[in-house]
Amino acid sequence: MKKISILLSISVCSLMSAQYCLPTFEYSGNLAIGEAIMNVTFGNINNTSPSVTNGTAPPNYEDFTSISTDIQVGNAYPISVKGPSGTFPSDVVVFIDFNKNGNFDDAGERFFIGRLESANPFNAKTVTGSISIPGTALIGATKMRVLKNTNIAAYSDPNASTSINSACASLRSGQAEDYSVNIVAANLSTKDQDIHKEALALYPNPSTGMVHIKATEPIEKYEMFSSTGQKVMEGKSASLNMGPLVPGTYLIKIQLKNNKVITEKIIKK
Repeated sequence: MKKISILLSISVCSLMSAQYCLPTFEYSGNLAIGEAIMNVTFGNINNTSPSVTNGTAPPNYEDFTSISTDIQVGNAYPISVKGPSGTFPSDVVVFIDFNKNGNFDDAGERFFIGRLESANPFNAKTVTGSISIPGTALIGATKMRVLKNTNIAAYSDPNASTSINSACASLRSGQAEDYSVNIVAANLSTKDQDIHKEALALYPNPSTGMVHIKATEPIEKYEMFSSTGQKVMEGKSASLNMGPLVPGTYLIKIQLKNNKVITEKIIKK
């Protein structure tokens, strides 16, 4: 048990200390009034940050990773971002590191939320969108980046393409804010549970030690997660030993050779 606890601690610390690259801005340092992100609302996150404090605008990057929300695999969540644009419109793009590999470069991790119309800097506007959490997202804590950038081309062409193609791009003028999100496993519907019961069985469940997986298709791999979303075990065999784990409820995610993924609850007594 001590060994498992140490491994979990190392895993969590590695995630939290992962060094994500940052975007650069042509107009860097303190932002001109009118370039800041003023509010981000997503799940339980509702963070308002001032566009100016004592006459000084905020820096181009702000770290709000102490603020977090749970997001569930398979669900879609509305998101809104508020901020002014000044003379030129501004694009808003959100990135989430779904596979927790320390970057936002993978397919499906980038979401164009919208374009803030040009306006007086003190007349902030809001763009809204939706973010769907893919079935391939890894369970546990990861990082979300909200990025705002001035789009010069959009001033004369409302259909101009987005000015943000990477979370670490060289941009003109804007701001980046980082947040934390905790990805949790999907809840199975009653219909899905009935189908899965026919395709797979775990026994004994509850268990004090060995658990066996019986499936209609060969097993590709399995991953087991604690109630807090931490991966505690993985393997490719049809048997696993829960003996070293503390008593409690766990989720086991089983991928079959036909690419079907089944998630079940399993109890350690």
